[in-house]
Amino acid sequence: MSKISIEGNSSGTGTFTIASPNSNTNRTLDLPDNSGTIITSGSTGGVSQAMLASNVGATGPAFSATAGALTVSASTWTKIPFSSEQFDTNNNYDPTTNYRFTPTVAGYYYFTIQTFMSVNANRGAVSVYKNGSSTIERLDVGTTINGGASFAANGLLEMNGTTDYVEAYVYQEGTGTTTINTNAALTLFSGFLARAN
Repeated sequence: MSKISIEGNSSGTGTFTIASPNSNTNRTLDLPDNSGTIITSGSTGGVSQAMLASNVGATGPAFSATAGALTVSASTWTKIPFSSEQFDTNNNYDPTTNYRFTPTVAGYYYFTIQTFMSVNANRGAVSVYKNGSSTIERLDVGTTINGGASFAANGLLEMNGTTDYVEAYVYQEGTGTTTINTNAALTLFSGFLARAN
């Protein structure tokens, strides 16, 4: 038969009381067969991302950013400097230097990029670059509205939580240059943790 041992701390002066609720029903509390610290409703920072079951939602990194004015030359991939954060829950997006998202929690992330360009962009593309290479890309004839064309791409990427990063790029085939619309509802870059590893 296993035994239960309750040990006090020789340095402490407080008294810990295990109290039962006001109940008329017998209850059994089973302790897990492993070592660790018991987490209570008053604990802070005690539950890590890895401790959650795969089907449990969690508070992982998420961000959304919008871009300033940008002129895009024809037939070349251009990184979009999304420099204005709408939110960045874990400070993983850099809006001032390299305009990239480097999450610190490993897992699968869902990214969305969309742009609205001037009418010169007859055909265009947007892409989420992972570690410097195009990974989620959408090439299309733009949906023309209000004198411009809209392009969007989205998808899931696995990120290692340490060195992997993503950036947003745009490409246009037209005559001369085209301009990115800075309306926050039309041009944005966002992502969030869908499932932790």
